[in-house]
Amino acid sequence: MTMFPTSSLLACSYSPLCPRRVCTPCLTSPSSILFLRGSGSAALAMLASMLSHGRAPPQAIMSVERDLHMATGDGENSYAINSIFQRKTVMETWPELHKAVREALKSLSTIGIGTGSTTTMVAADLGCSSGPNTLLVVSEVMNTIGAHVVQEEPADNYGSRAVMEVQFFLNDLPGNDFNLVFRSLDQHQHQQRRLQGHGLMAAVEEKQAAVPCYIAGLPGSMYTRILPCQSVHLFHSSHCLIWRSKIPEDLSNGTHVNADNIYIGKTTPKVVVDLFQEQFEKDFELFLSLRHKELVSGGSMVLTFAGRKPEEMPMQGGVARVWEVLSQALEYLVHKGYMVL
Repeated sequence: MTMFPTSSLLACSYSPLCPRRVCTPCLTSPSSILFLRGSGSAALAMLASMLSHGRAPPQAIMSVERDLHMATGDGENSYAINSIFQRKTVMETWPELHKAVREALKSLSTIGIGTGSTTTMVAADLGCSSGPNTLLVVSEVMNTIGAHVVQEEPADNYGSRAVMEVQFFLNDLPGNDFNLVFRSLDQHQHQQRRLQGHGLMAAVEEKQAAVPCYIAGLPGSMYTRILPCQSVHLFHSSHCLIWRSKIPEDLSNGTHVNADNIYIGKTTPKVVVDLFQEQFEKDFELFLSLRHKELVSGGSMVLTFAGRKPEEMPMQGGVARVWEVLSQALEYLVHKGYMVL
């Protein structure tokens, strides 16, 4: 896995409203890796949306799989509109994604062999969310595959080469706005039809082969099995592994508290930081074990998420101050009775 340093850290967009801080940002992952799913603007937009509709956060303990998701729709306060940061960070990983796609293609033994048989590559984007970013990875993967086919296959071999198809699964928790995802497919499919309609020679001129892609939604937690054994050639996940599968036990039972914090902050006890560190290690080990069962031999994964260096704990940087101000704002809203945590 390639490690990328981060100069700043942003919190997931639901962490301010989780009554048990299950999604505390970064959760002290052991390495400085890369970025997170929610941005400050997304968090504030989600909070504004709740207040504008006169809704308070749930008072019962949230179920991560049942209750958490990015702000739905494509309006002013939606995740779709407030996720430019995520788009930019995903695009920074393109070189690694291109490399992973090419490695995954090597596991398809019939690529480049003119047998006329059909070869299917299976890919999955874990934590796809909704909005314009959702199909960004799909398009980039397909462009890379198309370019690879053109590069590896002479133009006069297109009629005899193995037929290449891609099955692409878009995974997120059941509460994700999959309706918006499916509506976004129209534009993507139009682009696919345009390329295929030009014919193979036109595709060669564009340096991209017309490879059919079949996209399906796949609701479920990434901390469970979601696909058959040895069926996936490429996994991609961006900004999602900061989410914990559950609350550390000693926090949920009240043994330790993280008073006056909506994140790992300056006053967070070291024991609480350690609890989240341990939970991260357990969750990440579980995640890797599950994906190992689902990945074919020779398959690839591109995982992008954030971390903090040990010396940066408990909190440093300009973004940290933003979340400190947000914490104070939430406390004020609770004090005034506008919210109940």
